[in-house]
Amino acid sequence: MRTIESPGVQINEIDLSLRATTPVGTNVLVTGFAQKGPSDEIIQVTTLSEFQQIYGIPQTPAERYFYHTAAPLFNTAGKIFTYRLPYGASSGNGFGAAYGALVYPASAVSIRSENFNTPLSTYSQQSSGVLYVIGKPTHFELSRDQYNDILQQKTFSWKNEFTSTFATSADLGKAAIIILNKSQTTIDNLYQGYYVGVVDNSNLSPATNFDGILNVSSVSQSANQTTNYTLIPNTRLGFVLSAQSDANTISFGQNNDSISEVMENLSKFDVSTSDYDDTLSLGLFKLRQSVFAPDTITLDYVLSEQYVASLDYYRQVNSQNGGAPLSFFLETSEDQSPNITVLVNENLSHKNGSTWLGLDGLPTNKVRMTSSKFANSSYFTVVSSRFGCTSASQVSAMSATMFAYSSALGNADSLFAVGSFQDSNPKTSELGAIPSKIDRLLDVVSNVELFNIDLVVDGGMSTINAVSEYLETSKGTKYFDDNINVAAISGLYVSDPTKVTDLSAVKFRDNWKTIFDRFANFAQFARQDCFFIADAPRHIFVQGANFKVLEDSNANFSQNMFNPLRNIVSVCNTSYATIYANWAKVYDTALDDQTWVPFSGTAASNMVNTDTNFQPWFAPAGFTRGLVAGANDIAIYPTQKQRDQLYRVCVNPVAFFPNEGFVIYGQKTLQKKPSAFDRINVRRLFLNLEKSVRDTVKFFVFEPNTLLTRTRVINTLTPIFENAKNTEGVYDYLLVCDERNNTPTVIDNNELVVDIYLKPVRAAEFILVNFYATRTDTNFQELVG
Repeated sequence: MRTIESPGVQINEIDLSLRATTPVGTNVLVTGFAQKGPSDEIIQVTTLSEFQQIYGIPQTPAERYFYHTAAPLFNTAGKIFTYRLPYGASSGNGFGAAYGALVYPASAVSIRSENFNTPLSTYSQQSSGVLYVIGKPTHFELSRDQYNDILQQKTFSWKNEFTSTFATSADLGKAAIIILNKSQTTIDNLYQGYYVGVVDNSNLSPATNFDGILNVSSVSQSANQTTNYTLIPNTRLGFVLSAQSDANTISFGQNNDSISEVMENLSKFDVSTSDYDDTLSLGLFKLRQSVFAPDTITLDYVLSEQYVASLDYYRQVNSQNGGAPLSFFLETSEDQSPNITVLVNENLSHKNGSTWLGLDGLPTNKVRMTSSKFANSSYFTVVSSRFGCTSASQVSAMSATMFAYSSALGNADSLFAVGSFQDSNPKTSELGAIPSKIDRLLDVVSNVELFNIDLVVDGGMSTINAVSEYLETSKGTKYFDDNINVAAISGLYVSDPTKVTDLSAVKFRDNWKTIFDRFANFAQFARQDCFFIADAPRHIFVQGANFKVLEDSNANFSQNMFNPLRNIVSVCNTSYATIYANWAKVYDTALDDQTWVPFSGTAASNMVNTDTNFQPWFAPAGFTRGLVAGANDIAIYPTQKQRDQLYRVCVNPVAFFPNEGFVIYGQKTLQKKPSAFDRINVRRLFLNLEKSVRDTVKFFVFEPNTLLTRTRVINTLTPIFENAKNTEGVYDYLLVCDERNNTPTVIDNNELVVDIYLKPVRAAEFILVNFYATRTDTNFQELVG
């Protein structure tokens, strides 16, 4: 388009260089128990020595499963992400029985007044030209009933009047914001736990210092409600809270960024202008001992969650994924965050009233967080325009007014502990509620934009859960010991899965499947872009410390091995998971002995090596890609006929060959329906291609739905599928994105449809060699023709 109006030369730059995005590397998620290291946190670990430094040397069977599942993966080019499940009852250390809440008070002043000296007594739903000032929160410790009552507003209703103190539950209705700690996280005696920071946009400009957060306010004892926080000394912090804007010698995003700089860069777009004077930035930080110095009392931080949004109930922003605009309101829903729920006074937000935006698109109301900076009148000279000041007298009036509010409401320029105090016992090895702990992990990593995951491994967690539940039933206490015999397995020896009626066997299988379902459903339904490798229960293969089940002279493969495996997998049906019929024996340094460990880590390492040296759509099995490294023994050595039995029920054999060693000799998924997706190579082919397409076509959102755009979509995607065809992933493919599937009705719905048809390459699993004896005068050309 020409913009010049007189003769001359205009240079336009148009980017038509969009290329297809393809996944790089293979990312594996491993979870388990460890004696030390940060729990409830995803960490990328690069070497086994680093793993040992973070999590320590394993001391218990559960810890050995975690360690030896991760160990073989460090010999690959994959990216290994680890998550330590917390020890402790129920949800574990760092979690308690109580809920928590931070209740923020507010006051208001009219910014239409020349001298800013007209305080308002109520939240007026129809008011405009108001400056809302939000102060230091009161910390509440809540029971489950109190928490639910607040969520459902049973004990209070939102009021349109201000208060700076909250004496009763009814006073909560006068709060500006309530942040609920729904995950029941706690603050321990080392001040480890989750903290909330909130800043406004008045000093987000690069010209101002990074000083939105100046303290860390924690709790050191249990209390129903308090504003008497414990200030954590800066000497206990392994990071700085604030910094000069011109002292930042590195780019943002480094490990030594100040907390204030992190808070001022939470948004993906610039909210420092007056267009966003209605906006707050909220960060949820986890403070914990250093990963690499876990025995010190110095605290490091991890930014766990971030929200940048308006207090205007009606404010919206465009969706990055297309479609209707999204709400830009600060309040969060119950399923939006695994840790907190944010509630905003509906009178403050003008719910059922009108938007804060004026006809010019700018917010007529502003919001500011109180700060100790308000005691310095020179601060307002720097940010006067952000408070609506246009003259020296207004700056002076605003300075006095804001200082008065800061004194009355308390300063909100801290990270505030959101959890209740609980003196933890980090030495406990109680397993607690394993399913709920895994639920929290999967909730954390469910966001495909934040965590790129290709493989998820069982790591023996299904065995740990099944056996610990069994031991609790039989011995009255819940713990895990893999050196005991599990008699419940004998109830799975029946040949018909519908005849498994032994109650202990049924419960054992149900507790194993409880963990399987969590991981498999996560891969298939929550993420839809990763693959789960399950472990069959250890005690099917090995009972006691080191007794192979088939070494019993009275045992046989069909009854004692095949039947329980079939009865276990009979309740599983998904193409997003696989299982292997073996456990591996490896040397353990801490034991100075051999120990049996889950096979999922080894299987995952083979898949990673297949991705690195071949392609994800090659079968991770056989003498080329299925050789097992690092195992000194396997629990069973299946024969050809036994492998046939296992393969019929979608269980992959791991076999021994005298010349080649231990070899993965199967690549079936757990899908029962006979289709292309009952093979691992096909399932991983589709996962890889789907991820590439998703990461590529998102750049066409909001493009005109025209022939040109649809042609560009086809041209951009074609190299992805050409590569798959040229590297033996598909025999052929067809991409359709034209008037055939983009009819006028589709276009009118603001949709663009791309149909992709694939002929996936099948692996040659069954090689049939036929020898023919012919007469001497046979013409071979005629014979085969």
